[in-house]
Amino acid sequence: MKMSSDKKMEFKGTIYLGESMTDQSLWSLLPDDLKSFYQDINGLVTFQGGLHIRGCVSEPDWHSLRKVWKGDWALHRSFSNLRETDIPFAQDCLGDQFFIRMGSVWRLVIDTGDIEDLEVELYDFFEDAVNDPVDYLDLEPLVYFLEEGNSLGAGQVLQVDPPFTEESDHYEITAISMESLISAFHDAPL
Repeated sequence: MKMSSDKKMEFKGTIYLGESMTDQSLWSLLPDDLKSFYQDINGLVTFQGGLHIRGCVSEPDWHSLRKVWKGDWALHRSFSNLRETDIPFAQDCLGDQFFIRMGSVWRLVIDTGDIEDLEVELYDFFEDAVNDPVDYLDLEPLVYFLEEGNSLGAGQVLQVDPPFTEESDHYEITAISMESLISAFHDAPL
């Protein structure tokens, strides 16, 4: 999946491509670089499920930017490090969230609630992800999951038991729905 912009890049292993924008009221709230992206691609799931860039859509729920930013799955309600103005535009295969804060892309580690400024703008984030998705997005768990003969579907993330934040000799990796992941944090806010 190629996108136009000043920078040409190609997302490989796309398993879902967002359809046309159906959430026009959200459009006016978006920064210009995200608007530009949505003019070309209204979100997608790429790198065999390694990166999900949400779309400006009403449904499906798992793909809706509004749902996790302003709606009933709003991440800032469960994670004290997130602000209402942070735009959670994407997530990786483990459910770690990428959000825009003051023009910079940040990462929220879903298991701990910790945040980190990646110190890149949106298109630089996309370029870095396209150039080396496994290292840049920490997709090793997905690589292992796929090598075991599994697949990750659109709207799914990997659940690791116990979480990687806990020391263990063995980790069980399974696919769960995005809704299950978000619901778990809304039931037990950090």
